[in-house]
Amino acid sequence: MSELAILTLALNPDVNGDYRAYYIDRTTTCLNRDAIGSYTPGRTISFRSDGARQTAAMRVCGWSGPVADGTHSLGESSRLRLALPPVRGGLLATLQVAAVIRPPQLTQRIVISANGVRLHQATVSGAAPMTVAFVIPQAALADTGRLELFFDYPDGIAQSPAASNIYNRSIKLISFRLDAL
Repeated sequence: MSELAILTLALNPDVNGDYRAYYIDRTTTCLNRDAIGSYTPGRTISFRSDGARQTAAMRVCGWSGPVADGTHSLGESSRLRLALPPVRGGLLATLQVAAVIRPPQLTQRIVISANGVRLHQATVSGAAPMTVAFVIPQAALADTGRLELFFDYPDGIAQSPAASNIYNRSIKLISFRLDAL
């Protein structure tokens, strides 16, 4: 009887949804951390090594640690999670990003959503940083006091033919800023 109970648990473990999606179902490459970073609109945050302490709680999944040229995305998606003071009228998001390229692939597409609402698609190219700006409408903020930004990467570059897709590279995030509209 105990062996049957163990087998049942092994075949259908009682785990949370994030764990199941990453380790069991493999439907995501973004293993969520239960963290939330604080942020005040109007501040530019560096995602280079000089901003490591400021961004640590914001980078909840899909990011490597900050280095001199920015924070590299890992996998097919990434997330930033921020606690925000109340905002009226939406936000303008301004990101400095650079594409991770490997010829013949010279561009990277980024699909950006906020709190589950798809907002913007950008294509970045070349090694030089580019500015990506988009509006986050009040409706996407939903008065929750937090903002969760989702970045999906349809064109991620595998690091080797044998590497798992959790190691794909797409962008380097260099800086981040939100301004009230």
